[in-house]
Amino acid sequence: MEPKLSALIVDDEENARILLSKLLEETFLFNDIRLSHSVDAAYNELSRFVPDIVFLDIKMPEKDGFTFIQDLPEEFKLQKIVFVTAYDQYAIRAIKNQAFDYLLKPVNRKELNLCLSRFIEKKEGTDIKKPLKVVEAHERIARIRVSTRTGTLFINPADILYCKAEGNYTSVYTGKKHHLCSLNLGKVEELLPKNGFIRVGRSYIINYEYITMLDRKESTLLLVKDSESVTVKIPRQHLKDLDIM
Repeated sequence: MEPKLSALIVDDEENARILLSKLLEETFLFNDIRLSHSVDAAYNELSRFVPDIVFLDIKMPEKDGFTFIQDLPEEFKLQKIVFVTAYDQYAIRAIKNQAFDYLLKPVNRKELNLCLSRFIEKKEGTDIKKPLKVVEAHERIARIRVSTRTGTLFINPADILYCKAEGNYTSVYTGKKHHLCSLNLGKVEELLPKNGFIRVGRSYIINYEYITMLDRKESTLLLVKDSESVTVKIPRQHLKDLDIM
């Protein structure tokens, strides 16, 4: 039987808190996930709640993540802390503070699941004797079926980087290849899993897992899957759809 965990997410950005919470819910490992918007709010939460693991943003106004761990009670183990931040220059300091793990924003689902597997493996008192295989959302979802000009195409949603509207049709990009299907973008959206994909305006659906960089000045997204990278030009007026970044 899989263990049920509790978690506290500490981040001043509401969208970041909500997104990480959804990613944790997808694993089906948690029965209690609480959110705090600041260090002080997190301390208040800890006065009545002892989570198994804390996902802690580093760069926050007033008090940052390092201040949070410095003022923790001695009985609270630092090995429960996973730093989550958009700034990779904090990695060395995070390691020196003996945090359990370190994740970069935007959080990659696979990296998060590996983190959770390691955490459960090392968790004291667990019955798990080997790394837990976290079931990812795309593993629970059947391939989608779309019609093309030449026949029928079956696609694993996890292979899709993004989809682009082409009038009443949709181009589905899976790396350097793309397939033109006879469904409009709205119909394709209905076939895709609810979690993990972002609708951007009327023209795009983006797989959040592969977003590596958002360049607001150039209005572009860099998507990286394995060794392949794709740059997508986003209409400037729809950048607000990516505020979770």
